[in-house]
Amino acid sequence: MLGRLEDGVLSFKGIPYAKPPVGELRWRAPQPPEASTEEIECYDFGYTALQYEWPTEPASYAPKSEDCLTLNIWESESIASSEEPKPVMVFIHGGAFCWGGTTDPVYDGQNFAKAHDDVILVTCNYRLGLMAWADFTQVAGGEEYTDLNLGLRDQIAALQWIQANIAAFGGDPDNVTIFGESAGAWSTTALAISPAARGLFKRAIAQSGQVAPKDREAARAYASAIMEATGASNMEELLAISGEELIKADYEHGIADMCPYIVADGEIIPEDLDKAIADAAQSGIQLLIGSNEDEWNYFMVDSVGETTEEKFDSWVAGMDWIIGSASEGLDAEGRESLDQLFEYEKGMVAPEYAADEKTLDALAQSGVVSELWRYEIMDFADRFADAGGDTYAYLWKIPSTNDDMYKSAVHAVELAYVFNNTEDDLYSGSVDAGAAAQAQRAWINFAKTGDPSVEGISWKAYDSDARDTMVIDADGWSCVSDPSKTARQLLEQAYGDNPFHVW
Repeated sequence: MLGRLEDGVLSFKGIPYAKPPVGELRWRAPQPPEASTEEIECYDFGYTALQYEWPTEPASYAPKSEDCLTLNIWESESIASSEEPKPVMVFIHGGAFCWGGTTDPVYDGQNFAKAHDDVILVTCNYRLGLMAWADFTQVAGGEEYTDLNLGLRDQIAALQWIQANIAAFGGDPDNVTIFGESAGAWSTTALAISPAARGLFKRAIAQSGQVAPKDREAARAYASAIMEATGASNMEELLAISGEELIKADYEHGIADMCPYIVADGEIIPEDLDKAIADAAQSGIQLLIGSNEDEWNYFMVDSVGETTEEKFDSWVAGMDWIIGSASEGLDAEGRESLDQLFEYEKGMVAPEYAADEKTLDALAQSGVVSELWRYEIMDFADRFADAGGDTYAYLWKIPSTNDDMYKSAVHAVELAYVFNNTEDDLYSGSVDAGAAAQAQRAWINFAKTGDPSVEGISWKAYDSDARDTMVIDADGWSCVSDPSKTARQLLEQAYGDNPFHVW
């Protein structure tokens, strides 16, 4: 396998970790790649998974193909000559399970590997959208298509490849950490509770997401939507449709917006979620999990610099729908708790935005949705910790410097910091190099030892009583007990022990 050496970093890109899922393997579980003694030039990224173009997903503009099951490795040149196996960090990209890919510049591992000679970084592609999350068993001719959660199966196949091969790159297969953001965090927590992934990694870092599986009916409804959008009446006709035509149908009919994401199939994801979380915690997997303070502000722009009034109104309408859905089934006291949370969030809006009533209300609504998001994430942390799992939690408050993201800690703002890609970023704006270095060291320390503490800052373990959480702020880091206490208590009043799975 031939890689490139650039500025002290060895990279191997586009490594196939499974057979191309095409032809008879379309909508099937990934199969191990053919054994070969042929030298492979791993100089360039592989194809991005099928998806239509979307402004906040740079990878969606890269060359796309169903033949997308590849991974990439970056490591300091010094690792090649080291006798000590290095910890391995495997990143799973986000994009709502329908977009994204490893060609996104923010995921490039060059700068990360250049700065750190004590860890190996891996990123991987996996199937998305209509190629990954449907259940076709109710479709004529689809009875044998029983492999569900294909995106997760792809990720498991990548981890199996890493277990078998990473030692040849100087990596330690017994010290693998998976980490991911957004859909990558949902994937990370899903893999943590999956019996099929047990033993493939030791630790997990979930950035802004937690698994909330749907049932099989959601995946069957998704299959029906695909059939209707493509005009296919059976699997034979569907299999005859090209990838380009599937992307066109996806774009024209909004198939991606109907994606059910992960489903409880009883094989990859157990149906009993509580037991699955407890089993994962008791298996010895260690967890670092958290969210950003203002997640939902990210979603009010199509791309930086294009915050139009129409987009603003669409953003508000979307939040109205989410909060309305979150209110369904609540009694009067529960709805009152949500109203109180809205008033509380109004008081949290920065003075420079509070003068305009329309903006004030919108940012307060966004605060409610962001707290709903965090409430579910920390519910996963509670269950994992209560079952005996080593758990650490964070709240990211370093804001974006972009005006159209209200200079707030939006969804994905931390990615440029974690990957050491500190040039002006789509989500983060200008990145402080010192803060980025500290974030990387915390993530790496956790991957190496299971403790994310950094020099001079002790990171306390999380439990559902003290709720010790590292607050990562531009003015410094500090471990705080229950930093989201007011919002959490109001949401507990509304939902009790059954947090609303809005996503």
